[in-house]
Amino acid sequence: KLCSHWKGPEGSLKKAIMAKMQWLAPLLGVVAVTLIGSGSLQFVSPLPGPHALRTATPELGRRSAAVNDSSSSIRGCGSAVLCAAALVLAAGKAQRSVRKVAPNPQVIPVVDLSGKKIGEEELQLQTFRKTTANYVVHQAYSIWKYQQFPFSAYEKRRSETKKGKKLWKNKGVGRARMGSIYSPLFGKSATNKNRHGLDDKRKKKIKRNMHMKAISTVLQSKWRVMKIVEGLEDIQEPRYYELCDMIRAWTGAKVGERQTLMISRNGYGEEHTHKCVPRAFSYKSPIYMAGRLIDNFSMRRPRDMDAESDGLYQALIGRKIIVSREAFFDLKAKFDAYDGWAFKSPTEILVDQMQTLVEDYPYDRAAEFEAARELPRKLAEREFWAKEIREKQAEDAVKGGD
Repeated sequence: KLCSHWKGPEGSLKKAIMAKMQWLAPLLGVVAVTLIGSGSLQFVSPLPGPHALRTATPELGRRSAAVNDSSSSIRGCGSAVLCAAALVLAAGKAQRSVRKVAPNPQVIPVVDLSGKKIGEEELQLQTFRKTTANYVVHQAYSIWKYQQFPFSAYEKRRSETKKGKKLWKNKGVGRARMGSIYSPLFGKSATNKNRHGLDDKRKKKIKRNMHMKAISTVLQSKWRVMKIVEGLEDIQEPRYYELCDMIRAWTGAKVGERQTLMISRNGYGEEHTHKCVPRAFSYKSPIYMAGRLIDNFSMRRPRDMDAESDGLYQALIGRKIIVSREAFFDLKAKFDAYDGWAFKSPTEILVDQMQTLVEDYPYDRAAEFEAARELPRKLAEREFWAKEIREKQAEDAVKGGD
């Protein structure tokens, strides 16, 4: 009956175990281990009841039968406990494996500079689960935005100023006691309620992997409004009107009407904070110089789509996303659902790179050891040894040329 309910079309027992009884797995395991340790669970067959005690009295036989019946019931209960624990653990393992399933790959069109479709690419980035994606992305953005506040407003507090004069005595005046005009009785102008710089900043933190996964989730969710442009990195002249015509052809919308994000390797620059002119290095980017005056238009590099920059904010507000083909492969290598390097530790990245180098440049360790043993031990002898080797190689080269 248990197996029929488990394998039935409705799977009522399976759903109940996976949804409501996962927390019982550790408890059942502890109970089973406790019973085994105390000797209550017997995994060997007991003696066959009162027939083994024929020399004893009938009363003793009845006692032994009762003991055997109780041990059988305990053994059955223990087996049921172990079976239930195994089912719960299996259900938990199945659900954990479901959580790690990668999202469905989405097809992104590839267009040229004129907006004509010339191919397709597959987008499959690492994402959160559907039930928790909104909450985690909101948390990551809220913490990032809070960390951007300057907390520069600073006003002196009561302990940092001179106390001033005591205006009236404590008794016989009919008013509340006061020490100085910086008392809370006179408002909050110089009390501990005013802004006090970084002392007011709370310690809000989020793991880097979660922030990176939030960016990856948002980019994956924007696949419907994403276009990959072939030849975007090859633009050499900063032409404002030509770039506007290209954006209109790529997005199919009026330029500046909706927030647009362009991700490319070379399209990046910054403006001076006070002079409101491009910084010196920005003039080297024709794409940035052509698009810096377009309304609702942002340009970022793949390296800027990171927890250390405003990548999450730009990905969230972008209603149209334009990606160069080179930058698309950079993002794919960074946020890939299976082997994205943004979700690996520096040690894991180093190990992967070393393994790749070993595959690209194989060598025989035994041969290397033998070659090292041929070297003379003394440094002076190595000089003459190397000279003889070079002369021998030169003679072999002359003989081969003849």
